[in-house]
Amino acid sequence: MRLRTIVALLVTVATAVAAITALPAGGATEKKKVLKLGWAQDIQTLNPFVAQDEENFRVWALNWDLLVSFSPDDLSPAPGLAKSWKVSPDKKTVTFKLIDAKWSDGVPITSKDVKYSLDVLGTNGLIFSGYTSNITKIDTPDAHTVVIHTSQPDARIVGGLFIYMIPEHVFGKESVKTLTGNYQPKLPMVGSGPFIVTDFEHGRIVKMERNPRWRGEKPKYDEIQFIKYGNTDAVIRALKLGEIDAQWEVEPTGYNQLEHADGITPVRSSSPSFTELAFNLCNETNCPDAKFNPGVQDRTVRQAIAYAVDRDRVNAISSRGTSFVGHGLLPPYYKTFYAKPADDYPLDVDKANKLLDDAGYKRGGDGVRAKGDVKLSFDLFVRSESPSDIQAAKLIAEDSKKIGVDFKVQVVSVDKLTEITTQKKDGKMAPDFDTFVWGWGGDPYDPSALLKLVTTNEIGGSSDSFYSNPEYDKLFQEQTAQFDQAKRKEIVQKMVALTQRDLPYLVLTYDPVLEAYRTSRLDNVTLQCPKPDGDAFCQQVSYEPLLTLAPASGDSGGGSGAGIFIAIGVVLVAGIAFVLIRRRRGGGPREPLELET
Repeated sequence: MRLRTIVALLVTVATAVAAITALPAGGATEKKKVLKLGWAQDIQTLNPFVAQDEENFRVWALNWDLLVSFSPDDLSPAPGLAKSWKVSPDKKTVTFKLIDAKWSDGVPITSKDVKYSLDVLGTNGLIFSGYTSNITKIDTPDAHTVVIHTSQPDARIVGGLFIYMIPEHVFGKESVKTLTGNYQPKLPMVGSGPFIVTDFEHGRIVKMERNPRWRGEKPKYDEIQFIKYGNTDAVIRALKLGEIDAQWEVEPTGYNQLEHADGITPVRSSSPSFTELAFNLCNETNCPDAKFNPGVQDRTVRQAIAYAVDRDRVNAISSRGTSFVGHGLLPPYYKTFYAKPADDYPLDVDKANKLLDDAGYKRGGDGVRAKGDVKLSFDLFVRSESPSDIQAAKLIAEDSKKIGVDFKVQVVSVDKLTEITTQKKDGKMAPDFDTFVWGWGGDPYDPSALLKLVTTNEIGGSSDSFYSNPEYDKLFQEQTAQFDQAKRKEIVQKMVALTQRDLPYLVLTYDPVLEAYRTSRLDNVTLQCPKPDGDAFCQQVSYEPLLTLAPASGDSGGGSGAGIFIAIGVVLVAGIAFVLIRRRRGGGPREPLELET
């Protein structure tokens, strides 16, 4: 009876899909050209004031412009909404001239929009606050001129002001309290980029259609679909089967599979990203209601853990060798500023044990160390959406047992991990964790975005370790004001040295961009951002590659029902897979999450 039901459902869906995909787009004889992208982790909200996931930037970068963009050739400053700029002799004033353009709803883009974006999003946006810390005043003498004044020279104002320009006539209607709460932008979203969001269903799909008032070269695609699959393996299967055209975020666990898959081109390029083991360092002043094991705030304990964790092994197993062993907060992607730090914590279990012995932590009968009431047993949270991070967490736990430190790995959804690391009580941060494994990606041109993660001002913003060090904060301000690259590097290295001593993060790996696409489906794919060996799509950085990207010859692109077809297919396949898995298990115990080794 159950089998007949499934067969009937298959026939019904197949008939419906055939009818849907046979329909012409908008009554025309030609189908829509749809670029279909798969991801395992989707966005939780479209609200730029509260979202901080990497996936959000992929959408925002197509919907909105920056004031100054990045050249896909070498990531140097390039026109965005500003067509030109002039820096004053004292480097404290920058005058921008704006392009003549309109928002997607037909309202002219003016200096009021820039001022609003910097004043409001730039000071209240969870991920964008901090970029405007040195701005003292913004003048708008006319509709196409913006003058930014700073308290001190700020190298980020041109080429590092990573704040999207949003429409004041849309967001300005709402209070800051609303915007920083549960606000959701109405659809279609009003934008200035080549595509605008027209549909968003969390856990299912994000659709972006061509901006009707786009000022530049007409994109070859009518629509972009970001389609949510249950996990990274499901995305890879979809790519192999041709359900999607590309995967912009390939997990290391699946990248090696795609290197040998017919008709698929994998891309691996450097990036300003890392994966870290983060520690909860929130103090009584900043987080009076935080919950954590106090042992995690003992610097000696963190240093011992750093000596015990085999980062080479983490890279080899969890990242499948696709990443690079981490050496501090700043990746070598920033060639001008990078230097391997002196305190690098090479694998040394004996030294780790001695540190804990000298600090008075004794092993108990269960092998776990304790000093007084403080037992070195910590929770270690990790996202269920990332098999590589789960594997890294397990390896950390294995290595730490050798020194009497117990990590209890807890696999939770990205929504849950976001909740426990960002929750507040009575207006102050109240994180509820000891440690977690996650990652960060920096700006393409300037290192300040990563450096500011551990500043005191970012507590309540993008800080997730809640580290606070006045010396570090002072150095951060100094480096933003230093235009001499050699002198700025000296300051940056002092900052990195402080974080290596105090270890708010143990940086595990530096992570490249891993992408893949179907060669038979996409034309005009060029490695850019930067040339000649950057990534294929310049995601988050520049929309220029998507203006020339086109369906391959002979491929008509997705039909108007493509998104519906895939969504139905995913639900149906998931339901059938559930039945098959239950049969294979034969009533036995539920199997744990299987990870490749």
